[in-house]
Amino acid sequence: MADRRVRDAHALLVRLVRENRIRLGVNVGLMNRPGSPVFRRIETALPIFLGIMGVVGAVAIGGFPLGLVALMAGLGIWFLVILPRMKDQVYERTLGYVTSDPDAFVSVWDAKAVTLQRDGEDCRPPGDWMAFVRATKTQEELDREDGVR
Repeated sequence: MADRRVRDAHALLVRLVRENRIRLGVNVGLMNRPGSPVFRRIETALPIFLGIMGVVGAVAIGGFPLGLVALMAGLGIWFLVILPRMKDQVYERTLGYVTSDPDAFVSVWDAKAVTLQRDGEDCRPPGDWMAFVRATKTQEELDREDGVR
């Protein structure tokens, strides 16, 4: 169980992420592999299996030229449709995971799978994420400053 400082910093982090004051950077390569809490094997294996079966079927039906066309089409679909969608899904699952619990965030931070970004500044592991979060003003604080001026 995380101590109070970590829980408070995590609560502030969640608020800042929801306000879009801090953006979470996700190392999709680390988060989308076995052992990761957000990895889904079927999401990775099924498209590859279907692509291979499609190429094998095209070679069986139309020979090498049709197999080559099927391979090129499969690679195009992989890089233009499936991979961007998979990256978005891994990002969303990671965001949900790290905002759900302070211990979850700390474990992913320690694994160097996430970074924090604010106005061109980055905080990367093993940096002090709690100081970075505390140094970021909430939208309410910014609005209060604008009202004073």
